[in-house]
Amino acid sequence: MFLRALTVFLLSLACLSAQTVVALDGYHNNESKMPDHYQWDGTRMGGFSEFGKLLRANGADELRTLRHKIDSASLEGVRMLIIVDPDTPSETTDPKYIEDSEIDAIAAWVKQGGRLVLLGNDKGNAEFEHLNRLAARFGIEFVEATYPKVVGKGILIASGKHPIFGEGLSVYLVEVAPLKLTGSVEPVLVDQGTNIMALARSGKGLVFALGDPWVYNEYIDRKDNRQVAVKLVRLLLKP
Repeated sequence: MFLRALTVFLLSLACLSAQTVVALDGYHNNESKMPDHYQWDGTRMGGFSEFGKLLRANGADELRTLRHKIDSASLEGVRMLIIVDPDTPSETTDPKYIEDSEIDAIAAWVKQGGRLVLLGNDKGNAEFEHLNRLAARFGIEFVEATYPKVVGKGILIASGKHPIFGEGLSVYLVEVAPLKLTGSVEPVLVDQGTNIMALARSGKGLVFALGDPWVYNEYIDRKDNRQVAVKLVRLLLKP
């Protein structure tokens, strides 16, 4: 009986360790004026409820929200970390900026195999300085600008050659912060010479960057956003 119970216990531990956890940064994005903005439980247009369903359907066993400073303990057991649209003073009364100690912890976690997703926003709608301190660790910089630059809402419909675009899939993006890339960072989507999406490798891990939160409820079903997101998630979550 003891051996049987021990076997069941060890199998349970193995199953727990095999859980695929996706964590959302709810500390640096915690908008007091729009509390459900880019949050798992946000069912309105600006929420991530549909993105959460997509993740669960494509390999995520648990969706988690980090509500405190990010450190090695909070990243333990996490397969993917999503940092989206860090707060500015216009969005919350007490914005929390990404600190150097957090950057060190995240960079070490990525090297060990973590998958980091950085989703910024365009000029005036996201915090750039501290987000870029993190992105720079991987050869990426979010340019504080808005692309495409047009009168009215700047909508970008584009397709890339990377496998996440399948056979001619295209994404629908709105007012994007373009990217500046250095080193061996792979451009995933380029529009008229402007880097829009990028993928960096660090140790055993991957970093995906895009200057637009693009998979929130309002836009996840525009053009082929959902299909591209599925391919991206499967790429990032695969062993």
